[in-house]
Amino acid sequence: MKIAYLLSHDITKDDGVTKKILGQTEEWKKQGHDIEIYCFLSNQGISILDTAKMYEFKSALGLRLKIQKKLLDDLNNFNPDIVYFRYDTWSRTLSIILNKYRVVTELNTYDLGEFWLLFKQDRTIKSFLRYLSYKFLRSKVLSRVYGIVAVTKEISEHSSNLKFNKPSIYIPNGINLEKYTTIKTVKDIDTRVGLFFIGTPNQPWHGVDIIEKISKMLPQYDFHIVGIEGESKNNLFWHGYLQKNEYLEILKKSHICIGTLALYRNDMQEACPLKVREYLAYGYPVILGYKDTALINKNLPDWVLEIDSQIMLDYGRIENFVENNKKIVVEHTEIDFIDTAVLEKERINFFERVMNR
Repeated sequence: MKIAYLLSHDITKDDGVTKKILGQTEEWKKQGHDIEIYCFLSNQGISILDTAKMYEFKSALGLRLKIQKKLLDDLNNFNPDIVYFRYDTWSRTLSIILNKYRVVTELNTYDLGEFWLLFKQDRTIKSFLRYLSYKFLRSKVLSRVYGIVAVTKEISEHSSNLKFNKPSIYIPNGINLEKYTTIKTVKDIDTRVGLFFIGTPNQPWHGVDIIEKISKMLPQYDFHIVGIEGESKNNLFWHGYLQKNEYLEILKKSHICIGTLALYRNDMQEACPLKVREYLAYGYPVILGYKDTALINKNLPDWVLEIDSQIMLDYGRIENFVENNKKIVVEHTEIDFIDTAVLEKERINFFERVMNR
């Protein structure tokens, strides 16, 4: 099968999205498929996706309205069986692609919920019009795709997606476990216990404010927040943006990792963040504020704590979890169900179903 992977993302950063795409496409190649990656980004550079074709754009409006002839020519030369599209807003170029190829889109979030949340934060006419235009253009895309792959069951079954009556499947985010080494150790068990979170600024669903509350109620532990600026105080330490080699040094000294804690602010209850897959691959038990898609049909492992931070924070329950898991190392054999090798077989099977419709 010939698969074209289309996205708009800065793949010159060694971030979770880029690593996810690398893991996906490497696994597809192992299965004998021919892959080409086509990426829009503001500035070209070096990427771990070293064979990706890159197309620069000067403005978001230009990307939407200008027909990208070079991309269309490259796609025509490759002549893919499937175009796999990491969902992004409608553009004239995408409209042409939707007319010509079998396009399967990947939905990574309940995007309408995110846009609505941003409107509620701004409360401006401009942000409301942005929401309405996004909703309208979203329909122009999803009504014409051949299939939908959602990263969660919740997204797959949401009414805003079901209404298009497209073949769909949910496949949680995975990770190539072969590329990760367990780094958690329990040698320093007499030191203060550390809890680790990595995120990005201005993402209210991350629930950083909730981590602040927990840190005040559990002063016997240290809390480290990477990726966001703040004033370190008492047992809460803000580290800002760090390169991978820098934040791994903090992670190595930690005992428990924290995932997103306020997903309910996006009207969502289920997720499968890439950063949590990394936590697990490095050997860390996790505290989550949602249900993880990969664990929906499984008994919840002892090294996962799900908390409902919308209703009430049970600090005693969090403390018990930390005490029971501070010396626990999660082994790769316990998390093989999130391995890319397992999950990508499901995705390829779905592509074949779509291709044969």
